[in-house]
Amino acid sequence: MSKIPKVKFDPVKLEQLNVATDYPMELDEFDLLYRHNCYCEMAHVNKRGFPIVTPMFYVIIDDVIHMSSIKKYRHKVHHLKENPKMSVVIHNDGSNVRHQKAILIIGEAELSDEQELMKRVHWDIIDKYFFEITGEEERATVFEAVHTPLRTIIKVIPEKILTWDLGKMLEAHDPGVWFGEAQKLVEKYMK
Repeated sequence: MSKIPKVKFDPVKLEQLNVATDYPMELDEFDLLYRHNCYCEMAHVNKRGFPIVTPMFYVIIDDVIHMSSIKKYRHKVHHLKENPKMSVVIHNDGSNVRHQKAILIIGEAELSDEQELMKRVHWDIIDKYFFEITGEEERATVFEAVHTPLRTIIKVIPEKILTWDLGKMLEAHDPGVWFGEAQKLVEKYMK
């Protein structure tokens, strides 16, 4: 077993780093996090100019992030129609500083009501986030709840993508992408 790298804190280096270029994720780690992670937050600007951040389910189709939202009762769709500028962050749970990795996508929303795309996105969301539901009847019930006429698909058209690997910033990089480490942190305090 290899020795765990010791974290090094250099305040000057940390203050002056350029997150966009100095500590990017490795390409294989990016691909794993981008395609298979579940943590995703979407930011948009409301009509009063405030940034609004919302946790979202997401799936990747043709290398593009797709999300689903309600058109009528959720403000984000109305706001994205008025101002399509948005950003999305995909990250692991980040509970271990050496393993914290994130992807920031800055771009514009493209809204779609195309039925075949909506079906695909909704089934992919069910497969990714409702994986414990395996019976066909149960899955059909979930699909009916998710795939409604009031939904629309939000595609994220990227203008810029930034990545960072906090382990590299602290000279304690561990190769790989970790999911679910926060459970160890929760268990520590639940005893």
